[in-house]
Amino acid sequence: MDKEKDSDCSLSENNYEDSESPSPSVNNDISDEDILNELKNTKNELEHYRSLYNDTFNKLKYGLADFDNYRKNVEKQNSLKILSIKADVFSVVVNIREDFVRAIDTIKQKKIDNAILEGLESILKNINIFLEKEGIKEIDSLNKSFDPNLHEIVGFSYSDDIDDVQENIVTKEIRKGYLLNERVLRPSLVEVSKKIVKNIDNNNNRQGDEI
Repeated sequence: MDKEKDSDCSLSENNYEDSESPSPSVNNDISDEDILNELKNTKNELEHYRSLYNDTFNKLKYGLADFDNYRKNVEKQNSLKILSIKADVFSVVVNIREDFVRAIDTIKQKKIDNAILEGLESILKNINIFLEKEGIKEIDSLNKSFDPNLHEIVGFSYSDDIDDVQENIVTKEIRKGYLLNERVLRPSLVEVSKKIVKNIDNNNNRQGDEI
């Protein structure tokens, strides 16, 4: 019995000594310089990946911009091709319309059968509706200032009334012009106003000089 007590006491003392024994020491060999170098390396890696990201992002951005410009150019070229084809077709339609207008004017002057006149007017009306739907309209030229983008001069209307007459005003429309979606399908052929000054020569004959 005493031996068991002695054994228990011995175990307790050993346990106490174990609990009092120092814990393994932490490695304190890492210096502040090592930590700073590690942080520096980490920062450099972050800068590298940031630079790589920015470079990739910029390449993607410029690539998308180039693609968008390419797409717009293709669409523009296709639109111009379509517009060119439409212009060729509608030029023929416009000429047919002008033929109908002249035919109707002739019939009205000669007082030919009204049934023919009504038929032609009905056809002309349908042509006008078709052209309007396709974005074609007449150029309003009479009494407007001459515009080289819309008009083509084929003659002049001269006047010696210098005070009242304004120059380069469309006084007569020889052939109607048309716009296709605000682009000139064909220009108007026009006459424009021009001033002249009348001088008296030695024989009292008046001679007109263009200004």
